[in-house]
Amino acid sequence: MAAADPAEVWRGRVQGHLDAAGRPPLGAMAGWEVFPFERDGLTPKPLGERVVPEPSRERSADACGTCRALAREDLVLHTGTRLAVIRPGGTSLMFVANVVAREHERLDDLDEAADEELGRLVARTFRALRALPGVGNVQVSKWENGGGHLSVNVLARPLGVLELRGSNLPVWADMLPDIPQDEYDARADVVRSALA
Repeated sequence: MAAADPAEVWRGRVQGHLDAAGRPPLGAMAGWEVFPFERDGLTPKPLGERVVPEPSRERSADACGTCRALAREDLVLHTGTRLAVIRPGGTSLMFVANVVAREHERLDDLDEAADEELGRLVARTFRALRALPGVGNVQVSKWENGGGHLSVNVLARPLGVLELRGSNLPVWADMLPDIPQDEYDARADVVRSALA
């Protein structure tokens, strides 16, 4: 007898919680004080069909935004042996840095030495951003959906802006206006020096 597919077992368990249209009820997160939307009127999307095999999440190095950023000296904050620290061109937050692979590779592709470098660079980048004036806290996340290039995001939240706490920080960041470029560039110089 073949073992049950764990993802299919999960899917069967979830089915009983969906409404007739295939939508789950709003979860507890919608009640969090840091949730960026009013609860009334929110409608979860229906849970779609399983897609197996999953579509490729990889992009060629030519189409990779991280590879393009690594080629721009103004966006590179630090270069290590196998990894680097870069920043996006703009942000609505106090600062954003990404610890990335220097080559077009994913977390799965790293060896033990690169794993150790990743840990050190994430910690050093976290401390560099945490030390910036006006930063209340720093969040760290890794998504890697669609680019095929390792990127650990290090996001600095403005001091005292409590709505931006926690896992909704990137959602808030997407909705808010970018800070002035000269401010962002000046902070980049501070972070670059801290990582040197």
